[in-house]
This record gives sequence, C-alpha cells and structure tokens, in this order.
Amino acid sequence: MASPRLKYVSLGVLVFQTTSLVLTMRYSRTTLPAAGSGGGEGPRYLASSAVVVAELMKILACLLLVLKEHTSASPPKSSRGYSVRALSSILRHEIIHKPAETLKLAIPSGIYTLQNNLLYVALSNLDAATYQVTYQLKILTTALFSVSMLGRRLGVYQWLSLLSLMAGVALVQ
Repeated sequence: MASPRLKYVSLGVLVFQTTSLVLTMRYSRTTLPAAGSGGGEGPRYLASSAVVVAELMKILACLLLVLKEHTSASPPKSSRGYSVRALSSILRHEIIHKPAETLKLAIPSGIYTLQNNLLYVALSNLDAATYQVTYQLKILTTALFSVSMLGRRLGVYQWLSLLSLMAGVALVQ
C-alpha cells in the first residue's frame, strides 16, 4: 500500500500539472501574435495541430516503452540491445493481426480527438477558472451515468463529494 506522503505528493504533482496545462493552453490561445507576423489578432496556431503533435508524442512514448519492455523481458541474444525488427514484429502482431481489437478502439479514440479539439475551443472562449471548474463536470456526468447505466452504488462520501463539486461549479458560473 502506498504511503500517505506519496499520495499527497502525487496529488500535488497532478494539481500542478493540470493547472499549469490549462494556464499555458489559455495563454497560448489568447495572446496576440508577434508584431512581425502579419499583425492581426487571433490564435497563434490551429487547435488541431496541437492535438496532432500531442498524440504523436504519446505514440512515440508508447513505442519507446514497448521497445524497452520487450527488450528487458527477454534476454538479449546479442550485444545490440534494442531491436527495431522486434518492435515491428510486436506491433504487427498486436495491431495488424488483431483487426477486431484495433477497430474497437476507433470510436473512443475519435471521440477523444474531438474532445481535445473542443478543449482548445473552450479555452479560447472562457477564462481559465471557469474552464477548469466546468471541465470538472465530467466527473459528475461519469458518476451519474455509472449509477444509472451500470447500476453501480456510490457511498455517502462520494455523493457528498459530487454535491460539493456541483456547488463549486454553480458558484463559479
């Protein structure tokens, strides 16, 4: 079981990361372009470009982790270390040879991409505090759908937490 100190450090890091991400995205979407870049007002970049770059970075990180995991899992046959050929074989086996499993991820990934694009639109039109609190409504909707559609039961503290979240959203609005 994790120590209480680790829990609080993890919570602090998560709060810092989420807050800095929102503030950085908001700042980058609302600042005016530099004087020599054509003059007019508007965002510096397309939201879809930012989403694509973020997803490419995630893919690269995943590929590196898969490569590392499969290299360390089996003892190396030679002193070469990492094998791109082995990585290619793993990806072909997991993605190409399992098309049904790959297609099951198409709809959620498309919705996730749409959500990320809409986050940039929201940050371009809302102040950071309103955005951040309103964005937390996803917790409330997830809980309500979990109870109504999946038949899950929430404890008293969970319901109280959801009520305080709703109150916070109502106060900010």
